[in-house]
Amino acid sequence: MTDGAIQGELQEQIMIVLWHNGEGTVEHVRAGLPARHRSAYSTVQTVLNRLVDRGLLSRERRGKTFIYTAKVTEGQYLSRSIERTLAGASLEARQAALAQLIGTIDTDELSALQEQARRAAAAREARRR
Repeated sequence: MTDGAIQGELQEQIMIVLWHNGEGTVEHVRAGLPARHRSAYSTVQTVLNRLVDRGLLSRERRGKTFIYTAKVTEGQYLSRSIERTLAGASLEARQAALAQLIGTIDTDELSALQEQARRAAAAREARRR
């Protein structure tokens, strides 16, 4: 596994801790990480600060410590990740990936997704007018 992949996993685990807890200091976030992702304090702090720089977290000073809070929901984060992944792919690869994802969801989720697609199409049509 590459350093980038490890950092990506750590970033994702940090986001999960903050979505679950709402906010946290470096030490609180570090303590909430699964054992295999519990990196050094300075590593967690560096990743938290990079997430702030990328606009995914906010940082607020309280006394002598910083409190970190997620600025995006888990759904928004996942959506951005998927968009980034699909952006560089060919049309055929995007369609194949989306078809496979759709094939993994249950009937209720599929119905909700179809309704969201209808709303998105209607909103696009309204903007054209």
